[in-house]
Amino acid sequence: MTDLAGRRIWVMAKGYAAEEGGMQTYAEGVAHAYAAAGAKVTVFTQTKLGQRQGQHGAVLLVDVGAHRSALLPWRLARAMRRQAGEEGAPHLVHGTTWRTSLLPMLLDLPYATTFHGREFMYGGTLRLALMRRIARHARMVCAVSAYSAGKLRERLGAACPPITVAWNGLGEDEPLPAPTEPNDLPLVFSLCRLEPRKNIAACVTALAGLRDQGLAFRYVVGGRGPALDEVRALVARLGLADRVEVAGFIPADETARLYAAADIFLHPQVAADGGRDFEGFGIAIADAMAAGCAVVVGAEGGAIELIEEGVTGLAIDGNDLKALEAAIRSLLVDAQRRRQMAQAAQAHARATFRWDRHIEHILAAAGPPFSG
Repeated sequence: MTDLAGRRIWVMAKGYAAEEGGMQTYAEGVAHAYAAAGAKVTVFTQTKLGQRQGQHGAVLLVDVGAHRSALLPWRLARAMRRQAGEEGAPHLVHGTTWRTSLLPMLLDLPYATTFHGREFMYGGTLRLALMRRIARHARMVCAVSAYSAGKLRERLGAACPPITVAWNGLGEDEPLPAPTEPNDLPLVFSLCRLEPRKNIAACVTALAGLRDQGLAFRYVVGGRGPALDEVRALVARLGLADRVEVAGFIPADETARLYAAADIFLHPQVAADGGRDFEGFGIAIADAMAAGCAVVVGAEGGAIELIEEGVTGLAIDGNDLKALEAAIRSLLVDAQRRRQMAQAAQAHARATFRWDRHIEHILAAAGPPFSG
């Protein structure tokens, strides 16, 4: 691992801890990985908690607040200039999305930028031109999966610079040990932002079919989003309230407990909106694997890269309800198979999905003084 002692790393993030979503998990993961390598890390962000500055674990958090205003970029730039005046300019700025890399580019700071998935697929000619400029001027461009890298090359065209693929790490909280006693009923779990591409309605429908076939289970759905009411209504309509809990937001300690207790994790995502809205990686899937869950994922997007089919997980066409139902059934009826798959998934995830490895790829591609 690169020794970053004496280096100043800034992380630009759209949201941070205490907010939900993979982008926030990503920002926290890379920030703490840089700090663990010895760097002095400052995170610049905006959250609903309002303006604040102080230590957040091993990093300094500078939050300019989430109030929407044309002055927001100015507030961020002012905070960055003030920090540079106090401690010196950063050796590297990590823009955790392409948009958060705009200010480092305009301020002529050395920066790396990460592209995840759907956030770079939208916008017209002007936005695309800005995205190309940000990518072109970056010290390095990172994509969180080979699938995302391919989509980014298509999007940027001939202007696309070299892309480094670096898989994400796990969530910041260490997985709890699995319960020593098996569940009375197999516990099925999903955790995600509830939106159409996450395909949770299909999970509920598939489980209704399995209920009708006489299979026993308990299903917990965690997360909020635009599809929350739809999923709750579907559970009620299918008469699954005694087996399915749509919990909404779940605090971190309860999330860890559910990961540890779950037998099966469902994330059969699909690509939506003509393929523009897709899953770039799937940190929740990696977390579930690390906690010892047998996972069922969608074959579209980068999530399929996380598993070895039939060994560390199952991949299905999320648009094929029968395939989803069959995959879940195969794990519900065969406890030995799902335990073996869960054990293989756990070993793979803990060895592979690591934030220290993620930033090592970024630093190597960023060049001197971090490599060569």
